[in-house]
Amino acid sequence: MKYNQVEPHINEDDIKNVNEYLRSGGWITEHVKTKELEKEISNFVGREYAITVPNGTIAIYLSLLGLGLKNKKIAVPNITMIATVNAILWADSTPVLIDVDENLCMSYEDLVVHKDLDAVIFVPLNGRTGDGEKINDWCKETGINFIEDSAHALGSSYENTMCGNLGDMSIFSFTPHKIITMGQGGMVLTDDQEKYEFLTNLKTFNRQKDKADWHEDFGLNFKITDLQATLGLSQFERIDSFINNKKENYKNYLRLIDNDAVSVLGFSDNEVPWFFDIKLDSLSSKEEFSNQLNKEEIETRNLYPALSKQKFLKKYRESELLISERIHEKILWLPSSNSLVEEDIEYISEKINSVNA
Repeated sequence: MKYNQVEPHINEDDIKNVNEYLRSGGWITEHVKTKELEKEISNFVGREYAITVPNGTIAIYLSLLGLGLKNKKIAVPNITMIATVNAILWADSTPVLIDVDENLCMSYEDLVVHKDLDAVIFVPLNGRTGDGEKINDWCKETGINFIEDSAHALGSSYENTMCGNLGDMSIFSFTPHKIITMGQGGMVLTDDQEKYEFLTNLKTFNRQKDKADWHEDFGLNFKITDLQATLGLSQFERIDSFINNKKENYKNYLRLIDNDAVSVLGFSDNEVPWFFDIKLDSLSSKEEFSNQLNKEEIETRNLYPALSKQKFLKKYRESELLISERIHEKILWLPSSNSLVEEDIEYISEKINSVNA
């Protein structure tokens, strides 16, 4: 048996619900089911409005447009998935790379030295919330826009707020390795009705009314499908069990891994682990662990490289980024699927404990 680092968890109810929708006579494209999904998730995190889009990258891009952030300076953590920074470039804006802290989230101390920012994109990486609320408060005080890229963090909470409900706008992603999936898909969330209407119109060609070919203004097609939304709704029905399973699997990894070369990175009770991560002493040690586990059919994945190490982004490196440029070489993501049960974690942990590196 091979343990994939991650895979979607699709059950018979998901298959049944999708089949029923296909037999229902629905036109597949975005309609009632999509609105239901938007309502369910906006209610779950406490937002007023949600707008579904084809993926998380587009969600970040539309958040920037919704806040008028073209040709601006936007802070982004130096460790995040490439989509976060690419959306900034897509909006003709300039990324300002900020180092991370021990939570692998944007460092508050490294952020506040920058005095000429127009916006901050905060990423609760891997479900960890870091200083997100503190940074949001600083942005409010200084008049800086705050966008929360919660692609990893559905179900996680800050001290006072759920992920997805922080800042001017927030986003989720529903790709196959997220806590719930519909294959592809993203979502923008906001409490601002004017921005909600702007983005809704923008993503539907700015039609004057449904089925009309007169348009109020420029618009594009960033719709999803009710077929995707049906799967998303089916997955969302199990959100509590997904969250509980993630937390239990984390506790089991923490309890069972006993190798002096390995540190299991922690989560607080209000955080939902997206991936389970271990830290090694060096790049060579990490590679040795990865190679040996791969021989046992246990797949791992490296933490995202620091953005400042990407060839096309090096020109945006303006300050020392010591933590992020070193830490990415030492972290492995372990098997993290919601299909894993305690016996699987026991087996994987046993193999980790047997590695000499």
